[in-house]
Order: sequence, then C-alpha cells, then structure tokens
Amino acid sequence: MDAVTRPDRKELADGLTVGDGLQEMLAGALGALRGRSGATSRPTADSVHRFRVGLRRLRSVLSAFADAFPEAERRALSDRLRAVAQRYGRSREWDVFLQYCVAPLRRSLPEDATLRQLDRLARQARRQAMPPGDTLKSSFAEIEAAIARAPWLHRPPPDRRDCWERPLRDFAVELLAARHRRLRKRVKTVDLADPVAFHQLRIRVKKMRYTSELVKSLFDESVAKKYLRRLVELQDLMGRMNDARVAGELLRSLEPPPAASALVAGWLAHEIAVGGEQFPACARAFRRADPFWEK
Repeated sequence: MDAVTRPDRKELADGLTVGDGLQEMLAGALGALRGRSGATSRPTADSVHRFRVGLRRLRSVLSAFADAFPEAERRALSDRLRAVAQRYGRSREWDVFLQYCVAPLRRSLPEDATLRQLDRLARQARRQAMPPGDTLKSSFAEIEAAIARAPWLHRPPPDRRDCWERPLRDFAVELLAARHRRLRKRVKTVDLADPVAFHQLRIRVKKMRYTSELVKSLFDESVAKKYLRRLVELQDLMGRMNDARVAGELLRSLEPPPAASALVAGWLAHEIAVGGEQFPACARAFRRADPFWEK
C-alpha cells in the first residue's frame, strides 16, 4: 500500500531543461533511497516498504524520461533495480498479510487460538522470505554502484541531446497528457476479474502518480493536489484488492488450522467484493479530475 509513504518533497525551478530536471530528480530519488536503506541487519516491515517504494520512485524517473536515455541501457538498469526490489517482495507480502489481515481478525477475536497459530506461522514465513546474507544497506550499495556505472544518466547521448535541451515543463505536459489519456480509457474498460488487465492497470496508475509527483511543482500545486487525491484513492483501492488476492495465495501456502483458514478466507472475499463495488465510483471520480498541467 504505497499511499502510507509520503512522497519526498522536491521543488523544481522554473526554466529547467529536461537534462537539468533529470539530475535533480535522480539525485533526490537516490538521496531518499539512501536514507531509507538504514543500517539494520533485520529490516522492519516499515523499512522494507519504504525502501521498495523508494526504488519504485527511482525507476519511475527512468520510465518517465525514457526518451532521454538509450533504450537498451535504460531497460537493463530498470530491470536491475526491479530485481533488487523483488528480493524483498515476498517478505513485504507477508508484512501486509500480517498487518492488514491477521491483525484485524486477532483484535476482533483475541481469544482465538487458531488465529494465534496463524500469526506465528506467518511470522516464521516472513523471516524465511527475507533474502539471506542481504540487508537494505547492502542492496542500496548495489544500486548506487549500478548507477555510477551508467554515465548516460548524467550526460546526454549524442542522439538524445535535443531531448535533454527541451524545456522540462513542455516535456512534462506532453508526458502527463499522454499517460492521463491512456489511463482514463483503461479505468473505464478494465475487467477487474482479469488478473493481467488488473495488474497492467495498477502499473499505469502507479506510473501516473509517481510522474505527477515528480513534476507537480512546475504547475499549480493546489490543482495538482486535487488530481493526485483522486489518483491515490484509485491506487489505494486497487492495492487493497490486490493485497487480498495475494493474501489468499499466502494463506494456502501455510496450511493453517481450518478454523483460522475459514475466517481469513471470508475476510479476504469480503475485501475483494467491497473493492469491486467501490471501483466504478472511484474510477469515475478520477476520470472527472481536472488535469493540473492544463491550468
């Protein structure tokens, strides 16, 4: 659930070129990620979440400014960053399972011994899911080294010089307009029961959010705030639905007591059903949001 992490505040000055803006955004994203890597050898649920979100925001710069980079090198670096995030993917799923599924049920039924057993099994699975011999600090060092070996991030390739010299605001307007147009169409037609379509829409929503947050200071932020609120609501709703679906897979992998399994399965089915009922209104609200880059 990305919305629990506040985006880092980054003001972009008027008159920046794409190249200048890129350097500020990359430095800001990398600095934030460094702060989230910490030094602990046993990352907490919150530190893992924040680290993964920080990685996603760094990758969002590569994605949003794809036209400014050589394609093969950009894809290779993005894949490298995604691979680092995926090392902590399963442990993050267990953290969500424990926090948003098991914990509420245990608060409602504190005397239920089967839920206590489920909690114990899930915590053990979370520990086993952490990458052995790896820490957030060592993972960040790997990321930093990969970026240092990418000079194309810091100076324009000859065939991309024109892009680097464009006004950043003009580039952002075109990018946001294109992504918004595609996203408005997808939220209207998506089949939520289709796992592939659901996953692709979630990716588009995240990309739109992160890109908007990267460049919103170039525009009227009061208008951007309203637009982002609708976007975050949509992301949160889809995130809860996805968390419930993933939790069902995790539950089956544990083989918990039947009573606990039945309780959790009912809870998850309820979450998915409620999400499906709320989605049309949430999608309509987003589609009606004013594009802040047009103001």
